[in-house]
Order: sequence, then C-alpha cells, then structure tokens
Amino acid sequence: MNKKRLRISIIITSCCLVLIGAFFIIREPIDTKQVVDSTINDTTPPNEKEALEDWQIEYDRRARTEPVGSVVTKHGEFYYAPFPKQFPPEEVVSEDLSKVTKDTKQLTIRGYYYEKKQE
Repeated sequence: MNKKRLRISIIITSCCLVLIGAFFIIREPIDTKQVVDSTINDTTPPNEKEALEDWQIEYDRRARTEPVGSVVTKHGEFYYAPFPKQFPPEEVVSEDLSKVTKDTKQLTIRGYYYEKKQE
C-alpha cells in the first residue's frame, strides 16, 4: 500500500510541476505584450480627430493634400502651375524656401510646382 501512495504522490507532484511550469511559460509572453502595449499607450498622444467636426476634418485633409494658390517669398510671389514648364536646374528650388533667389523661376513644394509670374 505504501508503494501505491508513493506512486500517486509522485504523479500528482509531477502534474503540479508541469502545470506551474506551463503557467510561467505562458505568462511571460502575456506580460511582455502588456508592457509593450502600456508603453505604446503612454507615449501615443490621444487621437484628436475624434473631437473634430466633419467640416474640420475635411478642411484639414484639403490643407494637407491640395496645393495652395500662391507662395510668397521675399523675392516674389510664385503661383501654382498645374502644367509646369521646364526650367534649367539653377532656376528651380525644391522644398527649401531659404534657397530662393531673384533668379529663381520655379518652386517645388510637396510635389506641387509653383512658377513666378512673368512680368
């Protein structure tokens, strides 16, 4: 009878160790995911678009995706050109408005072309 109890206690102890080991093995990825999620949520600003009305969302989308009518610099005003002309590279400035000179004929900003009006 003593051998029977010893065998049952070894089986129960083995099962308990297997369950405890499985618990810790499964718990590690869950804890890691929770830490990553909480870090992302702590560093991500709240979504401001939920507080905006529909017209504000549409206005913001248009301001980010459509070209402006004109760009004013200290060397003149450049107007949007849907069909841009070809200019020599020294007369074209891309993205950096600080490089605009009086000889600049064309600007490229966010993929849109702006040309100086010929006088």
